[in-house]
Amino acid sequence: MVATASIRKFALSLPGVEEVDHFGRPSFRTKKRIFIVLRPDGLNLMVPDERKEFLFAAAPDVFVKKMWGKRPYMLVQLDKIGKAELEGLIREAHADAMPAAKPKRPAKAKTGAGRR
Repeated sequence: MVATASIRKFALSLPGVEEVDHFGRPSFRTKKRIFIVLRPDGLNLMVPDERKEFLFAAAPDVFVKKMWGKRPYMLVQLDKIGKAELEGLIREAHADAMPAAKPKRPAKAKTGAGRR
């Protein structure tokens, strides 16, 4: 079983992550959004919908499908997943939750004529 203390430590080691309260539960977010919520019954991990569907089909005993309105969310059973696999999924969720990089503006062309 992956301990919540090791999840917390790993999540906080990722760039731009902070721990925040989410309805009385610890969660981890980037500036864009929350990507992990620690729950008493497992780990709510936010990955893209197509990835969730793959994981639900591949290992339904590890990745439990719960519904929130019309959208499914994924509850990871911590006693049924290895640390390395979970860390890979956390990295994936983190990358998806990172704000998009702002495109750099092109440098203004310098001209020989100066302002007077």
